[in-house]
Amino acid sequence: MSFDVKTAFLHAKLSYLLYAKQIPGFPEADPDTVLRLLVALYGLRQSAYEFYTFFLKLLIRIGLSRSELDHSVFIGHWVSPPHSSISMPLTGKPLILIVPIHVDDGLVATNSTPLYLWFIDQLTPDLEIVDTRPVSMYLGERITRDRTNRKLWISQRPLLVDLLQSWNMLDCTPSNVPLSQPLHKLPPPPPNSIPDVHDDEILINYQCLVGSLTYLAICSRPDIAYAAMALGQFNAKPTRAHLLAAKGVLRYLAGTLDYGLEYAVPTSSIPPTVMPFSQGCALTDADWASDENDRKSILGYCFYTHECLISWSAQKQKIIASSSTEAEYYSLSYALREGLWIRLFLTSLQLPIPTPFPLLCDNQSAIKLANSNTSSSRSKHIDVRYHFICEKIEDGTFETSWIPTANMTADIFTKPLPFPAFSKHRSALGVVPLPR
Repeated sequence: MSFDVKTAFLHAKLSYLLYAKQIPGFPEADPDTVLRLLVALYGLRQSAYEFYTFFLKLLIRIGLSRSELDHSVFIGHWVSPPHSSISMPLTGKPLILIVPIHVDDGLVATNSTPLYLWFIDQLTPDLEIVDTRPVSMYLGERITRDRTNRKLWISQRPLLVDLLQSWNMLDCTPSNVPLSQPLHKLPPPPPNSIPDVHDDEILINYQCLVGSLTYLAICSRPDIAYAAMALGQFNAKPTRAHLLAAKGVLRYLAGTLDYGLEYAVPTSSIPPTVMPFSQGCALTDADWASDENDRKSILGYCFYTHECLISWSAQKQKIIASSSTEAEYYSLSYALREGLWIRLFLTSLQLPIPTPFPLLCDNQSAIKLANSNTSSSRSKHIDVRYHFICEKIEDGTFETSWIPTANMTADIFTKPLPFPAFSKHRSALGVVPLPR
């Protein structure tokens, strides 16, 4: 369920003095007269903050509390109904209301429809609320449901269509993978390639395209996360060959236009080796010294809960690893930080999470290093900030397990893969064709 606040900022009253010049076309009798602003007009730097503060007070008054791990998420739990029109769940669990907001758009997750209706009624006296349930679009993301089979899909087809149309590539020949080779091995561009883009226009076109690809990779297309990250490293000085590679990602997206991120209960897309960790797990991987310019490694990780993907990342490591074991160890450390936040966030929402939380890695030496309390000549140069992983494993918060490289889904975030491996890992992420 979702809702929208109309003319949101205008509901927030300014608590301090702020003046503006007279509005053109509406002169006052005294030309020296200035106008005092009473509400947070659109265009003021502080308008979004003023509305957030106003909305926060409303939600606290209703009985919700703000998550200190994410200030855009609000949580309400009731062990008794807040209104006579609301009944307690038959399961005996408390009433739950989780409200993430983005400026004036909100989503609502609840185990009681009457509770949601009561929530909207409580906001209506102070805000102009539009109830947009059932939610089908939120912040440009399309949500498709199959309630019978308890599945939903998140996709961004409208944005993809607009992006392909802007590059005149709706009817292009699709490719099977986003990138077929590392960017440092790109061949020279063919003569007269992309003739409609002049040399002095490459920079702005490239940055706009990579920005759109990055947004897609963050929201609903983890299968292009590595490509977006790799292309982003050349934002300052791209060449025509880089622009061609970015258009190659568009060719891939044109062939997977009707793909989306699936959330199902249950799903069988996760590799069999991961299936025992049905409540949740993380997979981490690293491609050692793969950047030939600075010899830094690329790391990738993905987190699952209830067999559904909830977090992923592809990024370059900030330091140079001297071995593949060290690169994998750093990858485990980066993933652990994300895992700590996910654990705390899910706990604050009173949602279940396994303890210890499994971290899966395909490098046995890195696993041994993470589970060791001793220092050796091979690891004493590693900064202490990366060794906190040992503490979290020792206290039982996380545990490391080995997984075969063939089942390492996070490999898709670290380098270009041939189609068979790419397709397998893409399915494991839950990026699948949308239902017809």
